[in-house]
Amino acid sequence: MTGGFIHQLFEDQVRQAPDQAAVIAESARLSYRELDGSANRLAAYLVARGGAPGAGSTVAICTEQPLDALVAMVAALKAGYAYTVVAPGTPREEMRRLLGLTRAEVVITRRRLLARIDDGRRRTEICLDGDEEAIAAQSDAAPQGGGAGNGRATLLFTAGTTGERRPVVSGHGRWLAAYTAWAEVYALTARDGLLVTAGPETTEFTGGWIRALCSGGTLVLSERAAGPEDITVAEVDPATAARLAEREPPALRLLAVGGGPLRLDEQLRLAGLLPAPGARVLSVYGPAEVVGCGTWFEAEQLPGPVEHPERAAYLGRPFPGCAAELRKGGLWLTPPDGGDAVPTGDMGRRHGEGPLEFRGRTADRVEIGGRTVDTYRVESALTGHPDIREVVVTGDRGRTGGALIAYVVAGPGGAAPDASSLRARLTGLVPAADIPRTVVPIASLPRNTAGRVDRAALPLPPVPEAVRHTGKGGFTAEGRSAAVGGCAVPFAAGVLAASLTGTLWPGSTDLTGVPSPWSGLFGLLYVVEVLAFAAGAGFLVAGRKPMLRRGGRRGLTTAAHLAIVWLLVAWWPQDNLYRLAAKQDWPRQAALVYTFNVPLMIAAGIVVAWAVTGPPPARRGD
Repeated sequence: MTGGFIHQLFEDQVRQAPDQAAVIAESARLSYRELDGSANRLAAYLVARGGAPGAGSTVAICTEQPLDALVAMVAALKAGYAYTVVAPGTPREEMRRLLGLTRAEVVITRRRLLARIDDGRRRTEICLDGDEEAIAAQSDAAPQGGGAGNGRATLLFTAGTTGERRPVVSGHGRWLAAYTAWAEVYALTARDGLLVTAGPETTEFTGGWIRALCSGGTLVLSERAAGPEDITVAEVDPATAARLAEREPPALRLLAVGGGPLRLDEQLRLAGLLPAPGARVLSVYGPAEVVGCGTWFEAEQLPGPVEHPERAAYLGRPFPGCAAELRKGGLWLTPPDGGDAVPTGDMGRRHGEGPLEFRGRTADRVEIGGRTVDTYRVESALTGHPDIREVVVTGDRGRTGGALIAYVVAGPGGAAPDASSLRARLTGLVPAADIPRTVVPIASLPRNTAGRVDRAALPLPPVPEAVRHTGKGGFTAEGRSAAVGGCAVPFAAGVLAASLTGTLWPGSTDLTGVPSPWSGLFGLLYVVEVLAFAAGAGFLVAGRKPMLRRGGRRGLTTAAHLAIVWLLVAWWPQDNLYRLAAKQDWPRQAALVYTFNVPLMIAAGIVVAWAVTGPPPARRGD
């Protein structure tokens, strides 16, 4: 291994086999010489535009083409910068938040994405399609200094499946240690073609290009552009792994599955589908904090048969140089270059000297009726059901008072089981209170760009049967109770408002001396104000849940909910106070304006923001 920088390992391979295929993508196939030349020219232009990098200098990359992103990554490292990647499909507010966290001085992108990236911060912008001629005019030689100006290599973000995405900074040393560990387990050579399907913004993508290009192999970024003999190693999510293995690719010798621990029965099934002699199936695991290099498992690690392989998923053993330990059942990983152990938020257990077993994620557990439900235990008990291919169990997000929901992808028969079938399956395996009441059939589980299940993107559960019309002229008992409760609040508020008007504002509704028809019109206005107050009180109690079903940011939805309530209820006190205020009573007039009218305008603005923002676009599978 030469030097202390990732890109120097790549440059070693350029010198050894410049005409070897380095990348297969939709748009092009590049040799090592061509990829190196493209990266060198962009690196030189980056230094010319962005200046000599400092110790914390970062380049942000935002482009739709994985090949563009790869060239920019290598170029940033050659120029001495760390790189970060933001997916162009990221919602605008989230994109700007992520860019703000990176504090990137330079952004590499394309012209049509500039408006999405612009957040008012002054950054140097390099457009791959606008600065094309200037980049092409740069030297093919590697920049002077070899990237020595920056000990950092990457600033990548956590997957965000259990909360907001967080930045994780990793240095060249950590990635080099990870490469050494991967080399021992994967044993990649120059004859290998490594398929990577994760998005460029993921840790999996960065790990993939380092594994392939630092070994002298070929990085495959497009399965469609590659021939059946081009892919010998694939690192993919479980759904892609199943699809790939069922095609029985003749040259595939290693299938590494990430994006979530793989069930043992599925891992054994995949191994049986691969036709190549000695083909291996690995389940690999590692969050961004350890650059994706945590643990790996294959069935040979087991000391003997497992009674229910459909209910077991294993993390296996740590990669060389890493460590894995359990603290009160929680899994902690030590990065490949040593350092402090980091909590993963996942649970595990170990039987004697056997491999580490996955036992679910802490963040996926839900509170039901004052107790914590281990949803992974329920999901594990449902696997192997003949009518279930995949299942996620979660809370109902407040819609039915605390029931569990099972989101089910139907099995080969095409029909998902109903709630009674699930109850029969789970009785005796989990507590009765942990059995889901509702089954929601879905075509596929939502995943982020690394292939991980994105629970936040699951559809909201249907309206509970208890509050639906029965179709026979009535409601169920629970539905009648909910309906009565929903009507009682606005009715009581309206009666209270009408009866208190004369007490709180004596004379405000006195129409003595007002001629007809104006007295009637004013009287109607007073009635409408009371009704609006009643509607606002009812909406305060019952309006938030329907608004949440629409999707979007919860904080903005809550603000819009309260704004609508204010728009409805404020007219009753405001008009009564206004009618009692003398025209020249400037203190009271100002108090009325700033207490009621200005907040009404602000409330309207909040509702507009909520309406035009709309639900966030569905994220691609992590």
